[in-house]
Amino acid sequence: MTRRFAALLLALTLVGSSAVFLVGCSEGGGEVEDTTTPAAEQTEVSESAESVAGDVGAAPGQVPPPFTLKDLDGGDVSLTDFEGKVVVLDLWATWCGPCRVEIPFLVSLYNDHRDEGLVVLGVGLDRGGAAVLAPFAEEYSVTYPVLVADRAVPAAYGVRSIPMTLVIGRDGRVAHRHVGFTPAIGEQMEREVVALLAVGAEGA
Repeated sequence: MTRRFAALLLALTLVGSSAVFLVGCSEGGGEVEDTTTPAAEQTEVSESAESVAGDVGAAPGQVPPPFTLKDLDGGDVSLTDFEGKVVVLDLWATWCGPCRVEIPFLVSLYNDHRDEGLVVLGVGLDRGGAAVLAPFAEEYSVTYPVLVADRAVPAAYGVRSIPMTLVIGRDGRVAHRHVGFTPAIGEQMEREVVALLAVGAEGA
């Protein structure tokens, strides 16, 4: 049993067995959005329907909207701070069951690949801000930066369901987008990250 699978199994146990069937929560409160469309099909729909919307956005091929947000220590963190890195950008909230399942996976992914140029950023959408996010991050032993979203972030990224996780290549463009989380999505995401880390690694 791999460490990542063990972490997923533990998270599913902590959240409850019903979390296995959850794909995503609506951004306003814990509703399940979709449990039937496979992740690969969701990505293909996103690419074909939204990649023509403009150069800046959350669809594959676009440049993600820039931001400068506070981390849990009150410091400023900008997306542009990580140019040339592979970035996994996770928009989530503490009340979202699938988000709680995804976080141990992201911790493991970050710990395994950070030395290869991977950055994971968690953007917390909780209205309570750092007061809610900080104890949660400590409880879940989150090792990557957790940022406090402002009101502009959900609108800029078109957040309708969470977790919404973008995998951003070294070129600064969205390579993949995932809405919701299951172990299968996690496996796919790791394959995507490993492939992107191999691109231009010599000069990173």
